[in-house]
Amino acid sequence: MRKNAKMRKRVVQDDEIKVTTFFKYLVGILLILVIFSLITMFATRDKNKDTAEETKMQYEKILVGSILNRNESDYFVLVEVENEPNASTYKTLIDNYIKKEEHSRFYYVDLGDMFNSKYVGDENSKDFTDILNVKFAETTLLHVKEGKIVSQRTGDDIMEYLQKISA
Repeated sequence: MRKNAKMRKRVVQDDEIKVTTFFKYLVGILLILVIFSLITMFATRDKNKDTAEETKMQYEKILVGSILNRNESDYFVLVEVENEPNASTYKTLIDNYIKKEEHSRFYYVDLGDMFNSKYVGDENSKDFTDILNVKFAETTLLHVKEGKIVSQRTGDDIMEYLQKISA
């Protein structure tokens, strides 16, 4: 009987040790998870700010097929060929124009985007009535009013026009 009592006491002590060990491991794992969560939060905090700016820019970037179906009645679309040498100058002039109190919306089309690749051709289309059959050979600035393209500029005309409206 004494042997059974010692055995039971030992089993209870073993069980207590196992429960205590289990809780120690559980606390350790939770502590590690909290530490990793805090590290991740601090490491990605600055990146989230950059992502917010990229998201805003993505909103202004559109595909060729949607050039004529924007919500605004008057807007511009800059269709850029891949590796456009004047791209940064264009964007600076457009930023200056957008800072004005009265301005139209600007959208960008990147012809280097794989979804726009079928719209790259040897020369610019002259007829934009069917937007799905247009081709662009060079960077082009389109002015759209009421769903129709009212002007099309290429080359030096883009720079001159952007300087004029941004002044």
